[in-house]
Amino acid sequence: MLNCMALVSGPAAFVLLLTGKHRLDEVAQLQEALDRLEAEKRELEEQAAEQAKTCRQLTAANASLSAQSLSLADEITSATNAVRKQMEAQLSQVESRLAKANEEIDTMLMSEQTQRVALLEELNAAQTENGNLRAQLRKK
Repeated sequence: MLNCMALVSGPAAFVLLLTGKHRLDEVAQLQEALDRLEAEKRELEEQAAEQAKTCRQLTAANASLSAQSLSLADEITSATNAVRKQMEAQLSQVESRLAKANEEIDTMLMSEQTQRVALLEELNAAQTENGNLRAQLRKK
């Protein structure tokens, strides 16, 4: 460019000088913009790397919690089944004892009813004998 300016003089040389300075300013602005964009790019890359790290940590924590949840669900199911079996066994025992108690009650009711019948028959016989003895006493 210097060679061109040496050949050109006057207003044309001034225009070439301005155009060259303008171009240098433009290049400097573009360089600044490029530097800013590169800095922003590095910052975004750092943020992306940090987010990726956080994402991996969250994924690992999620997997661990999922495994724990499944384990707890299995334990709850096992415990529930064990309690259910225990309750069923206890219910069976109670039902068996209730059936025996009902049989005993039925037996006692039958015995009581038989005893009442016997007592009523005995009372009836005593009343008949009492009536006969009264009748004999009246005759005398």
